[in-house]
Amino acid sequence: MYRLLRRPFRLPFFSLRAALLAAPLLLGGCIPYPAYRTLQPQARATVIDEQSRPLADARVILITSSYPYGRERWRDEQRSGEDGVASFENHSEWRAESLMIHGRTIFFWNWCVEKPGYATYRTLLTSSDDFDARPTITLTPGSSQTCDDPGASKDRPPKS
Repeated sequence: MYRLLRRPFRLPFFSLRAALLAAPLLLGGCIPYPAYRTLQPQARATVIDEQSRPLADARVILITSSYPYGRERWRDEQRSGEDGVASFENHSEWRAESLMIHGRTIFFWNWCVEKPGYATYRTLLTSSDDFDARPTITLTPGSSQTCDDPGASKDRPPKS
């Protein structure tokens, strides 16, 4: 018994190893790392009426939002051509991110299409997995509501 009390205290080897392995993981969240993110995907929306005829000059808006806050970041607007098609360019960039409790920044997109004399088409997605980058959007006759959001950012997507 006396021998156990006189022995100097030593940290077990496996605990020291675990602490050394855990230290970089704990500190890793504080260190920024580069991440290549798609801020806006390449997209092409085709706008048609109920008889499958292309609708020209429809206002087609691709809305970019992001988590963790779920707020709208910017809008890119195009007019549909004679063929009913509105095209949007891809915008991607390298960003400095760090691990946080809420996770990393995740972008997702929605459509809003309006044309006078037709009901406004909107999507309310919350995940990029659900986004269709090549939709065929059928507008039905009805009252059109504006796609403008007074609280929306007027920022434009960064040029890639």
